[in-house]
Amino acid sequence: MNVTQERTAQQMMKRELIVILEMAKLLEKPLDAPRTIQGILRLLSQLYGLNCGRVSLPDPGSKTLQVKYAYGLAPEDLKAGRFNLDINQGVTGYVMRTGSIGLVPDVNNEPLFVRRITELSHHSGGRMAFIAVPILESGTPIGVLSVQREGMHERPFDEDISLLRVAASMIGQVLRIHQFVVDQTEHLVKENQSLRHSIAIEGMVKQSLAHGILGSSPALMDAVRSTIQVAHSDAPVMLLGESGTGKEKFARMIHQQSDRREKPFICINCAAIPADLLESELFGHTKGAFTGASQNKQGKIVQADGGTLFLDEIGDMPLSLQAKLLRVLQEKKVDPIGSHDSISVDFRVITATHVNLQASVNQGAFRLDLFYRLHVVPVHLPPLRERQEDIRQLALHFLNELNHHYERNWSLAPEAFSVLESFAWPGNIRQLQNVLERAALTSEQELLEADKLRQALASESAITIPGNRQPAPAVTEEAADSEPPRQYGRAYNWVQEDEADRIRAMLSQTNNNQSEAARRLNISLRQLRYRVDKLGISRN
Repeated sequence: MNVTQERTAQQMMKRELIVILEMAKLLEKPLDAPRTIQGILRLLSQLYGLNCGRVSLPDPGSKTLQVKYAYGLAPEDLKAGRFNLDINQGVTGYVMRTGSIGLVPDVNNEPLFVRRITELSHHSGGRMAFIAVPILESGTPIGVLSVQREGMHERPFDEDISLLRVAASMIGQVLRIHQFVVDQTEHLVKENQSLRHSIAIEGMVKQSLAHGILGSSPALMDAVRSTIQVAHSDAPVMLLGESGTGKEKFARMIHQQSDRREKPFICINCAAIPADLLESELFGHTKGAFTGASQNKQGKIVQADGGTLFLDEIGDMPLSLQAKLLRVLQEKKVDPIGSHDSISVDFRVITATHVNLQASVNQGAFRLDLFYRLHVVPVHLPPLRERQEDIRQLALHFLNELNHHYERNWSLAPEAFSVLESFAWPGNIRQLQNVLERAALTSEQELLEADKLRQALASESAITIPGNRQPAPAVTEEAADSEPPRQYGRAYNWVQEDEADRIRAMLSQTNNNQSEAARRLNISLRQLRYRVDKLGISRN
């Protein structure tokens, strides 16, 4: 080696050291993967003549490599979609598959070289070399760093490859740290979302408990969430659900959560008052308006002025009164019976019904215009059979009330809860309360056994579940070993062996939350538990 060659070699070593030091400085800055990697590619180009650097990473959705980071390539080439590199073709694909070095001294004379990106778009002519090195993690390629070198350089390719290996090692470290941060951030986001959800559920449970609504099942929480969301508005709310699902408690909760909480909450059951008296109860009357009207009477609507009017069983209101109620809702004025003067009123209306009002409209039993006036925010209250995980809490609450009322010390045996949870409860919460009282009062012992509850439920088995012709299934000794026909909601489906994988997957997705898994599978919680036992699915 002559003096000139030695001096050139020293200059190249110095330049290489400068590039490495500058790349190391980039790693000292706060982590920003795109900026750091592009900075490394920029240094390779500007300080060492290794141009058009790119980092290709596998695309999880296909067997291709995708250029994720680049420097010196025309943006239109990348935007045009010509940046996918087949992992089974070309030099880059070869490097990714084998972990070897890819070197093409002259791309024009190499048949293996595939021009997926226009490396020659800014080339002024002459020979152009292509170099690709693997980005390794524990000896396994996770990506490819590739550059092009133009012209007839005096330095050997070994020096370029050595520098590129150092750069690839740095890029690999950046990618690993970046992925770690992404994974941890995603984990923290999920934890945060889960925590926020838990806090929201806990808050809703506390709010519902304050109004006498017990339970924390997803079906109940959906109804509570819907009512709380609209409580501060004046929008009419229609509570839909079977008898005994707690519609009045929900209506009171809406009122207490609203800005009208300091004003009256007036409740009237349209089905409990004879049709000829309901008009007077609602709108009031003047003295002498009809026989027996010995004095003026203020109607429920006027009493609710400034507050909330709850019309329970609105579906039983006569058509003649529906027209009059519609006028009140439209004009905010009430005409008492026998009066020629209207009274201005301002109230929020909440209605409830256990019947299908849309069917009533189709049958001509309910006014369409009134239906749309009242059916602004419908809230579906779940029947007790769709919130079976709440039965234990409800049963303990009612039994505690009975103990206070009768000054006794009744308690439920552990196996008694499974009896209660396996019953369909066509009468919902009201029926549960009555059955517990019957079982307690007729028991000679303070510990209520499962057999005692079966006896109390025996007379209930002939009750027809709403919307079905067959009676609710009776609770027998074999109830725990056989799945009774489902007489409500979703249709019953027989257990199939091929269901096991689907159930396991759903339990995994819901973190073993059986209530949520049952809801997503469109079966009842009781059906899910039965399948878990029959198919031998682990509950862990």
